Amino acid sequence: MAYSEEIFLWLSIALYSFSFLLFLGGLVFRKEAFQAYAFRVSVLAVLFHTGAMLARWAETGHLPVMGTYENSIAGSWFMAVTYIIFRYVFPPSKPFGVAVMPLALLILGNGLQAEAVLQPLEPPYRSNWLYIHVLFAWFAFGAYAMALGAGALYLLKGWRQKGVLGRLPELKLLDELSLRLILFGFFAEAIMIGSGAIWAHGLWGRYWGWDPVETWSLISWLTYGVNIHLRVTMGWSGKRAAWLAIGSLFGIIFTFFGIGYVSELHTAIF
Repeated sequence: MAYSEEIFLWLSIALYSFSFLLFLGGLVFRKEAFQAYAFRVSVLAVLFHTGAMLARWAETGHLPVMGTYENSIAGSWFMAVTYIIFRYVFPPSKPFGVAVMPLALLILGNGLQAEAVLQPLEPPYRSNWLYIHVLFAWFAFGAYAMALGAGALYLLKGWRQKGVLGRLPELKLLDELSLRLILFGFFAEAIMIGSGAIWAHGLWGRYWGWDPVETWSLISWLTYGVNIHLRVTMGWSGKRAAWLAIGSLFGIIFTFFGIGYVSELHTAIF
């Protein structure tokens, strides 16, 4: 890891932590000013995070797309950026920061446990389709993670609508936001799978090989397809939809993080 990258990265970690405390304080003590400051701090954290990624890019000559460490710093960055964009599009989603910031920190922590060796791009990664593949993979993960947050907040507010939890967004809004995020993630994951297939054909001469990551990517995508079908066609909403949003993320977590520790057959993400 380059010295400048390390400085930027730890500054971003400190700012993500501080923004989480401000988000939590604003929710608990009903301080709108805390929420506003928390958002500004999270934007500053993303800027330092971007600096860390650019510093690594300058040293290695490529975007962070190889291995657990690089994918962790990229994934947490996309998650934070997804929140910031969504916060502008749907201002009522600002309390989501209390869930997004610690999740971004956990992903960064996962990456810091891995080797951060500076090395040039390996031959299998030298494809423009790889960047599209990874970009939409992380946008999908960010959207699904925020949908989980919306589902969790829905269940919490449904359990107790007084006190601190009563200050969360309305149940109907949380339910709608969860569905919108799942739809966004579903289409982003479809692009991820399609671009990955094109990249695989150029690399291995086949579009699909049924390796563990490909298989679980398809399973997780179909799981969210069932999720959307149950919500849009069958009319699922409320608590059932919230639990569905929470449960569906486990396939994504296993695909993005679990398989990488037990299989080296797939090189797109791990």
